[in-house]
Amino acid sequence: MKKETIITAIVFLGVGFLAGYIYQAQMSFREAQQKGVATSPMGMPAPGGAAPTGGAGGGTGQLPEGHPPIDTTAVVKALEDQAAQNPKDAEVRLKLANYLYDQQQWQRSIEWYEKALELEPKNVNARTDLGTAYFNLGRAQDALREYRKSLEVDPTHQPTMFNSIVVYLDGLHDAKAAQEAWERLHKLNANYPGLDRLKGRMDAEAGSASSAPARR
Repeated sequence: MKKETIITAIVFLGVGFLAGYIYQAQMSFREAQQKGVATSPMGMPAPGGAAPTGGAGGGTGQLPEGHPPIDTTAVVKALEDQAAQNPKDAEVRLKLANYLYDQQQWQRSIEWYEKALELEPKNVNARTDLGTAYFNLGRAQDALREYRKSLEVDPTHQPTMFNSIVVYLDGLHDAKAAQEAWERLHKLNANYPGLDRLKGRMDAEAGSASSAPARR
């Protein structure tokens, strides 16, 4: 084997290892969020303490403190190459979609979530993350479309139910639909993280609306 070939192989394997490492780090962060650490669409604390999360607890991925910067372009290229070499592998497409999501590259993440869902159309976590990526682009109706598809597969998928409340409330400003969605999730799981804060926001906004002077 040529020296150049060996070096190329080593570099590719190194990037592939980093891609896997980063993905695992981000999944750990996602699991923490699913336990109640909600973020806004851009990864900052949201007004009222609640915002859409991914199906697996989506959000901005973080590396361990002190970890050197990662070449995002190289990681994406490595995952894209893996996807090209394994056209029937939904997992690598989902890894790439999640990585792009956590880099806040919403449009590119949408493209890869769609590719993953072509292979696994009943993956409700991927479907929910796809909807949330749409929400981050200001496309609330598209987000709700994907959430409805997710709930058709699993009517009790709680992250999707929670996200629907937020999109009705913050994306469409439909207080009635938000309240109905809230009641469905509350009936299923009254202790779902962030649900009480959403109720507080809805009550506050309803109070503000009722106290506002009527237009002539």
